[in-house]
Amino acid sequence: MRLQTVGRRVEVNAPLQAVLSLTLDAERYPEFAPSIKSTELLWHDVESRKYLIRYESSIPVINTTAVSEQEVHYDIANTVFHFRETKGNFGRFEGYRRLASLGAGRSAIESEVRYSFAGNRLMAAMVNKATQGIVQSNLEHIQEGIKRIAEAGRADPLHTVLARLSVTPQMLFAQGVTPAFLEEHGIQGLELAT
Repeated sequence: MRLQTVGRRVEVNAPLQAVLSLTLDAERYPEFAPSIKSTELLWHDVESRKYLIRYESSIPVINTTAVSEQEVHYDIANTVFHFRETKGNFGRFEGYRRLASLGAGRSAIESEVRYSFAGNRLMAAMVNKATQGIVQSNLEHIQEGIKRIAEAGRADPLHTVLARLSVTPQMLFAQGVTPAFLEEHGIQGLELAT
């Protein structure tokens, strides 16, 4: 079945560091999206730059709770996050969040979600159409929540979120993050070989 796609771009009056911190901090997502009841970090593999998050969400149109596990592959050097559902209600659920600095303490979040349900074609087509509004709403809530909290200056420092994920400056450097990026975002402790 053809994937349904929703996407959106939003500009944020806050520096990239704040937006990146909040995007990485998936355990705060219930603050952003009213339908997300809870999140839990299940595992994090720093070598492959992937972590698995379990989301528990309410689906008001059918008055139920859904559980989804999503694997996130992050690329901090290019400030992009690719995600895909590994367990849940969708046949396929995947997408990305791409962050960009706009200079002068401003940034942008571009998101896209592609999804479909498995099973009977007619039923899947009806469910996909009914779900589009929910998927679009969740995408908007996450972007607007990140924007609201970043603009209010309530993002945790990037180095704090990276430490919670056990990502060290050395790992970032090995992944292609430049010393200038680390310095700009207040990440200390990198010893460079000369």
